[in-house]
Amino acid sequence: MQYAQIGDIVFEVLSYKSHKEEQSFPYARHETIKPPSSLQFMGAGELKKISLSVRWHNYFCDPQVEYQRLLELAKLGEPQTLIIGEKLLGEYVCENIKAEFQQIDAYGRATVIDADIELTEYVYKEIQKKEIKTTKKKAKKAPQKPVYAIITRKNADGSTQREVNKL
Repeated sequence: MQYAQIGDIVFEVLSYKSHKEEQSFPYARHETIKPPSSLQFMGAGELKKISLSVRWHNYFCDPQVEYQRLLELAKLGEPQTLIIGEKLLGEYVCENIKAEFQQIDAYGRATVIDADIELTEYVYKEIQKKEIKTTKKKAKKAPQKPVYAIITRKNADGSTQREVNKL
């Protein structure tokens, strides 16, 4: 009997141990001069987190193969449909896998693997874009070449004489 499924990986009742759900609700804390501080509710909850605990045993499957399938699914990095107890929970991504190899046979193959899988809800959200209008700055005028040159000369008697010449 199927109990949980993420993407195309099905956890039968034989492999399923337990699951936990975590939902958080954000509050902003405002410090005040006189205690206590105040809280402000910031809206709907954050992304839902679900932790699954499963056990693969060589009595009903190949634990190594099932573990590798789960790793490949996580490495895809794509949201997968999550179903628990025939209830569709939505799109989730695998953020963390902790595996404990409980027993190994004489050939070095795992016969029992316990895994804790952390899944986080994936919400499709379009990135908001803001259009920025730019205005062209007026180019600074290049400095103009001087039209006249003023030449100052000292005479033999110590007086100065100025001449204006057109360039």
